[in-house]
This record gives sequence, C-alpha cells and structure tokens, in this order.
Amino acid sequence: MNKSDSSAAAAANGSRGRGASERGGESSRERFLDAADQLFIREGYDRCTIRAISAAAGTSLAVLSRHWDNKQQLFEEVFKRHFDPIHSAQNARFDALEAKGEPALRAILEAFFSPALAGNIGPLEQRTSHLVYCRALMDPSPEARAIARPLVRATRSRLIRLLRTALPHLDETRFFLAMSTVLGAYIYPQVNGPRLAEIMDVEFGKIDWASAALIIPHFLEAGLRADSATRTPLERQM
Repeated sequence: MNKSDSSAAAAANGSRGRGASERGGESSRERFLDAADQLFIREGYDRCTIRAISAAAGTSLAVLSRHWDNKQQLFEEVFKRHFDPIHSAQNARFDALEAKGEPALRAILEAFFSPALAGNIGPLEQRTSHLVYCRALMDPSPEARAIARPLVRATRSRLIRLLRTALPHLDETRFFLAMSTVLGAYIYPQVNGPRLAEIMDVEFGKIDWASAALIIPHFLEAGLRADSATRTPLERQM
C-alpha cells in the first residue's frame, strides 16, 4: 500500500481508535460519531434518526444537542472525517505526479483509485470508514447529497482537469462519457461490488484491492486511449 494511502487510513481511524481504547472516558462526541457511522452504514441517511443515534451512543438527545444543532450538522462532521483522509491522499499523489511534469493517464487514474480502494484492506475501523464513504457517495437522500457534494468537489474538479490534459483528442461529449466511465468504475466496485460478487460466485473478501487499484486503471486506459479510428461509421460522417 502506498505511504499516503496508509496515512489516509490512519488519519481516518485515529480518533476512533483512541476512543475505542479509552471507552470508559470516551467523549460523548466520539460516541455519537461512532454510533452515526454504524447506523448510517446499516440504514442510510433518511432512516438514520437523531433519536436512534442517541440510543446507540448510550446517551441523550440533550447531550447530542450540545455538539450539533441538527442532523445535517452532525452528518457534515460524519462525512467529513471519512472523506477528507481519502481526498488528502489522492491530492498528495496528484501533487507528486505534477511535480514531475505532465502526468501520464494511467498514473492519474492510479492516484485516484488507490487511496479509496485501500479502504477494503486492513482492520475493521478502516473498513468502517470506507463503508461510510461508499454509502455517502450513493445515498439517494437529497440532504445527504447536499452534504457530500462540497466535500468531493475540489478533488473531482482536479481529477477532471488532469484527465482533460491527458486526453486532448476527445471532444467534449466523448470526454464527458470518459469521465462517466471513470467515475462509474470508481464507485461501482466499492458500493455494489459485494452484490455482483455474490451473483458471480466470487469471494469479495479475498480480492486483492491493492492490485485491483492498478488493474482497473489499466482497463480504463485501454479504452480511453482509443482514438478516431474507433469512431463509429456515423461519427466519421459527421
């Protein structure tokens, strides 16, 4: 695992690890955040109520209200503590690539995929953080989407800029489709991979995700490098 990916995992779980080891003296804030993590993974945003979070944390609504004014404010912190370490690792990799000059296509894709897919590897706390991240990316609640959108915007915009530079031969429509393919390949294995693995009789838990973070960009590069020779007859007439 890349050093920045390991750092992302450690940052994502440091506060929770400390809380678990100090359970007797753990702050109510940490208990609420940990409870919100588990309920959100299991129930999704709309069914994850403040009352249920308080009960799971073993404390009261009154105590929760000392830390957050409402559910949205609580989940802004929940999402941020799981999104930020992944995005920090992705940006650290982008920084390293750009410091060497114009990044190659596959290197950009590997820098984007590896920190996120690394969440499938390691201790329970790391996988929990990864599950919150994945669930948040796909949660259908408009409020959850409104919370997640600003958290992903800067890193996604940087990815788009880097890939636009690496794929100058694509027109805007084809580049949009390319980005849709990249982000689909990024999200689907993380969110729906277990379901597909069950259908295909694949042991999801035995997948080497460090290798997968290199294999998926290899697949994507092969398609994204396609030039005008791959255009359909109708496109060639246009």
